[in-house]
Amino acid sequence: MAEVDTQRIADELAIRRVLEEYCLRLELNAFEDWLDLYTEDTVYEVFRRKLCGREEVSTMLSQAPHGLHLGGPMRIVLDGDAADTVQSYIFIPTDTDQWNMGWYQRKLVRQGGEWKIAHTRIKIGRVGDLPADEKARKVAFPISFD
Repeated sequence: MAEVDTQRIADELAIRRVLEEYCLRLELNAFEDWLDLYTEDTVYEVFRRKLCGREEVSTMLSQAPHGLHLGGPMRIVLDGDAADTVQSYIFIPTDTDQWNMGWYQRKLVRQGGEWKIAHTRIKIGRVGDLPADEKARKVAFPISFD
């Protein structure tokens, strides 16, 4: 296998790992561990707001509802030390009955040998209420396996 193919595969695996950690760290880790996935100057666009830098992201999103984040399939387009991705998701909160689904559109960059999220845009495609038999309120976050 050519060296270029090997590097492309390694980069795609590393990017997939970052995007998988995006969901899991929100549920299993301290919020600061989730922030470590981002560049210092990251941009995060959600709910018609544009947050610039990890501090703004932290201020708003550390207050976001807890719940189950299910990331779907992703598309990765590599361009050297940058990558554009799109991934579907569904979010089921524990503090309300309003779930939502949509797409994460992200740009990642390689910094210091690691892939970091530089820009996130969330496109919410649907919001709805959970039926009475699908309530998620009894799940406590962060999750512990102890």
